[in-house]
Amino acid sequence: MEFTETFDATEPTHRLVTRRLSGVKDWDELGGVTVENQVISDLMDYGTVVHLGLDPKHGQFETVQRELTQVPDSKCIFIGSDHEFRASLPEDWALVESVLEVPDGDTDAWTDRLFYFAEFAVLTDQSWLYRSVPHEAHIREINAGGHEGVIEKLDETLDQVRGSAVIPFSGLASWTINGTTYDLKWDSLYSSDREKSASYDLERLRQVTALFSENLVHLDWKPVSEESLLRRTVWRVLGSESTTPPPQVEIPTGEDGEKILDAFHQLREKLGYEYDVETSSD
Repeated sequence: MEFTETFDATEPTHRLVTRRLSGVKDWDELGGVTVENQVISDLMDYGTVVHLGLDPKHGQFETVQRELTQVPDSKCIFIGSDHEFRASLPEDWALVESVLEVPDGDTDAWTDRLFYFAEFAVLTDQSWLYRSVPHEAHIREINAGGHEGVIEKLDETLDQVRGSAVIPFSGLASWTINGTTYDLKWDSLYSSDREKSASYDLERLRQVTALFSENLVHLDWKPVSEESLLRRTVWRVLGSESTTPPPQVEIPTGEDGEKILDAFHQLREKLGYEYDVETSSD
């Protein structure tokens, strides 16, 4: 997501991420919509203005059109926005929350929230604080620069929410060994070289064991046979490199290698992954 050139080009510092936990719906306590709404509620404490992009098909479009100010094209902050509205905080807080809310099992409200709610942003007097494209779960971006205590507040909120966390936008760890670059993302270990690239889902990981004396991390993964039929079919059709994760990867020496192990540990703690993290002296 990008803002118009006339607004604010500040890059995000963090992102909100949520795992797709088995059996959890978006409107459940651990679901993606509920979690985002909790985070937005926290961030509106710091904000002064909210901008909403709504499709006219949205069930509350007429209410929003009546109660809020529609932003003229010359003042829009969203690129290509057709119906952008401005809400003031705290005056319009209740209306914003009502547009965000999805009551348990209300599929019409769920459709509105994910598909007819095009864009969302919380702004302060200085800059933007949060921006989101509701139907694109990977676009939940935070600009914590200059906002003291924001990330600590969100961490406090999400500490009690299994499967969700705020993580650095740039990722947790990245290193290059013998021409292969590894990136530890919130949901995968990504590797790439001149010939190929692959992404290995952290949901498959059972154990991470660091062997610092040999500059290696041993990785124990669930076998392909334990994966869903859908995922196995996709891999078979695409011939994906991601089917066979590496049993070990090289890491840098010293403190840089220790930071990589710490990143695996942080992901386990913050997002509730079930893999173990150990250090071996063998």
